[in-house]
Amino acid sequence: MIQSILSNLAIILLGHLTMSTLMSFREHFSKRQISLCIILLFSGVIIAMFYLPIQFGSYRLDLRLIPLIFLALLRGWKITLPVLTIVSFWRFFMGGDGAIPGIIFGMILPTLFTLSFYKPDKARSHLIGRMILISVCWFISDFPIIFILPNGLEIFMDIFWIRYLSFLGTAVIFYLFILLEHKREALKQQLEFLACHDPLTKLLNKNKFTQLVEESLLEVNKTHSISMIDIDHFKQLNDKYGHIAGDQVLMMLARIFKKYENENIKIARYGGEEFILYQRTACFEEAKKLIEEIQNEIRTTLFKIDKNQSIKVSVSIGLAEIEKNTKLEEAIKLADRNLYKAKENGRNQLVVL
Repeated sequence: MIQSILSNLAIILLGHLTMSTLMSFREHFSKRQISLCIILLFSGVIIAMFYLPIQFGSYRLDLRLIPLIFLALLRGWKITLPVLTIVSFWRFFMGGDGAIPGIIFGMILPTLFTLSFYKPDKARSHLIGRMILISVCWFISDFPIIFILPNGLEIFMDIFWIRYLSFLGTAVIFYLFILLEHKREALKQQLEFLACHDPLTKLLNKNKFTQLVEESLLEVNKTHSISMIDIDHFKQLNDKYGHIAGDQVLMMLARIFKKYENENIKIARYGGEEFILYQRTACFEEAKKLIEEIQNEIRTTLFKIDKNQSIKVSVSIGLAEIEKNTKLEEAIKLADRNLYKAKENGRNQLVVL
């Protein structure tokens, strides 16, 4: 019996390992392909357990419900219902006296009950809440033993503790593995974000910005432009209000930039108080108009540097079009020259030459 329980647990954890490996390469597949793989994987895991039953005297069962519960909790009905349909038909065609009760009470009712608790933004709740839900599902699946089998109450009481503890223990182990995988994935995403973004402003860093812009430049039927943006008198601001206030200004400025960022507009922190902005537009005049709009919003925004004080900030901007057969580096140099002309001419202005 213990060996059969461990075999069921091994199948569940092998399925989890396969799932984790699949998700590590998900960028190579479409969402539809990923969903299909998950459906086939979980169906295979559950069907495999049909053939490795746990024997309690003359009563045979397995832990098929555990992956169904977690699939319902973490993936919702779009993935769970196809899996439930596949394994229910498979179990039906396997036949046997307990097929119908096993399908209805052992899979369908507990899974539908679990799906009623599915919330995409709260897929990972506290362990105690999960264990209560799993206990209810176990009760739904095993309680009919009392009414279906001869001497059902006696059988139920005989197997109660070992059945419940094996079910709950396996569920806890599986859940802990899921939590570890979520933490690993969260750490991976955090590291990937830090590798591509400035840690203070959360804007793109120069390397990622350059990569994205060079990819975008391959579209030849659009106008491409670069803007260099510099905060006016930023050193004096730091000297007067402190570097923490300077950081607050940089972060607020980044939030303004982020409102404009989309697939055609990329913005990065270039260094210090300097930012770089790329646009892919229908014409150069459209690019100039957007830059003027951003500059005007910065002029009219009060930058809060502490609880009781806000200040005005302005920026100088140099704008340059990326001509055909012109390297990105050359366009940046031209935009940078225009920026310095804006600063020489009194700052708080846009220069386009």
